[in-house]
Amino acid sequence: MSILSRFAEEIGILTLIRASFDIHLLCFQRFIRMFAYGQVTIILALFFQNLGITQDKTGLFMTGTLLGDVVISFVLTIVADKIGRRKILALGAILMCMSGVTFSYASNYWILLIAAIVGVISPSGNEIGPFRAIEESIMAHLTDLKDRSDLYAWSSLLGSLGAALGTITSGWLVQKLQEDYSWSALQSYRLIFVLYSLVAIFKFVSSIMLSPLAELEPIRAEPKLDPTSATERGPSSRAQDSQGDSYAMRPLAKANESSDSLTANNEDDTDELFDEMDRYSQVQKKRSKWLFWVDYLPQLTPNSQKVIFQLLLLFSLDSFGGGIATQSWLSYYFAQRFGVKEGTLGSLFFVTNLISAASSIVASSISKRLGPIITMVTTHLPSSIVLAVLGFPPQQVVAMILLILRACTSSMDVAPRQAFLSSIVTKEERTSVMGIVNVVRTLAQSAGPGLMGKFASMNMMPIGFLIAGLSKATYDLGILAWFLGTQLHNN
Repeated sequence: MSILSRFAEEIGILTLIRASFDIHLLCFQRFIRMFAYGQVTIILALFFQNLGITQDKTGLFMTGTLLGDVVISFVLTIVADKIGRRKILALGAILMCMSGVTFSYASNYWILLIAAIVGVISPSGNEIGPFRAIEESIMAHLTDLKDRSDLYAWSSLLGSLGAALGTITSGWLVQKLQEDYSWSALQSYRLIFVLYSLVAIFKFVSSIMLSPLAELEPIRAEPKLDPTSATERGPSSRAQDSQGDSYAMRPLAKANESSDSLTANNEDDTDELFDEMDRYSQVQKKRSKWLFWVDYLPQLTPNSQKVIFQLLLLFSLDSFGGGIATQSWLSYYFAQRFGVKEGTLGSLFFVTNLISAASSIVASSISKRLGPIITMVTTHLPSSIVLAVLGFPPQQVVAMILLILRACTSSMDVAPRQAFLSSIVTKEERTSVMGIVNVVRTLAQSAGPGLMGKFASMNMMPIGFLIAGLSKATYDLGILAWFLGTQLHNN
């Protein structure tokens, strides 16, 4: 094997090339979605400032957006395997498009808030909505355990690359329109939301192009007993019809006990048995009218419940810190404290996102040698420490260097974390579990922007960054303490 081939194998590019067309479509969706999120995130707080909305209300808006996403994501992800993963991804793209259209013309705070809650707007520049959980569940469904870390890493890389291109495109486009074409800041910001809607249309098209293999399993109609026809055909026919009915467990048990009487042609007992089956069937049908939703709830094994509870607690700490230091608030911080222009902000976050993208591939290589847990902790902990001190340097250059240093390792835990999560639950649980994890992470994250909005109104944003860094560092140490040595499984 040549050096080039070994290098390609090491960084996982061969795994991506060999992957199915569905995997390629999912990576494309991740790229364009993060491109749209990157466009919006660096201008969102500035957009509200130009609308005359206070910092407190801007923070509450971001919190409300994330809370709305909790509800939407929870509902869509837990029903995705029942309704169809492709349909849910397409529906999410439609909601994303609707949000962009509303932001492109509306100015009322409450209308914008409703559009962001019902639709999909990312105030953090990170994943939001049901997309990621469903996409990663499909990836795990279509690939072996040994390939998942590579595919998650490349998906994360393409997402970071999309976000990077989105930020630099948005930043310089806005600045160019204002300086060379005399557009107002508000007009230039609204154009970004128009582009956001266009990207959502591309995402919709790619969602409906996914093959049926993306689904967990084909939907099969359950055999049902027809009481009328059973009566017409007589006891023996009804006995044959009843053998496949899953709802009739109690009557079938009685049927087994009555096998001797059936053999003796005891038709009276048999008729009584099937009359009871008919009554039981009618009760079940009545219940199904108002308990249909129970079938859509995730069913977790006891072992999965314990592990997921521990992970949710730790992921909440990480997401809370991420919610405080969103990319929107970071952009606002550099613009307000150091007077950085939109174009420069776009370039700054372009660099940080590119570094994050490259680090994802490095993380995949490290994970193959050290395992996902060690990789998660040793890469993410340094970025948490850097975030804690980000707001204290008074010089713009020093603050930018710290932000870039943080980007070097802040995303290196993503691919190992998702590979770890997909390998400690059963394949039937993956979509629901990943959806629940994303919902809880978003719920915890939603508390952060409002808190940072309060700090911003008091000129205390460095304190917010300190709290964010300490929260993330606690997550890192907790992962190491609880899950070091956990055995992984393919399914």
